[in-house]
Amino acid sequence: MSTCFDPRRRQRGDMMLEALVGVLITSIIGAGLAHVASRVLSGQRDAKVENIAVEQLRAQLESGGISLCDGGAVTIRLPGGDKTVDVDCEVAAANITVAGIARAVDAPQRVELRVAAADLGIGDENAPLIVSSRQ
Repeated sequence: MSTCFDPRRRQRGDMMLEALVGVLITSIIGAGLAHVASRVLSGQRDAKVENIAVEQLRAQLESGGISLCDGGAVTIRLPGGDKTVDVDCEVAAANITVAGIARAVDAPQRVELRVAAADLGIGDENAPLIVSSRQ
């Protein structure tokens, strides 16, 4: 009698099926973790680029002040290359009356530096990054 067809030694494949299901579940969990890790890294990159841009905009605003309103080009250096900054200036004037005497007073200019989110390579194009002298 041959031992190949011995009913006591016949395998049913239950262990193989359980192992296959275990590998499938592990791969699904691994793919989910990889997706979460990529989202976290993308968020960290966006935060780093924003931080670099804010630091450079503040340095430009501190060093240039209201002279930035003269129309010179303002650029900042980002990981994706040099980006042009939009400069917006607003002169504030007020009339003050004290004891019946009216005087026109010029308040300090507001200087606003603006970089589009698309230039930063992040987020929504309708939400620019703004650094202003009047926060």
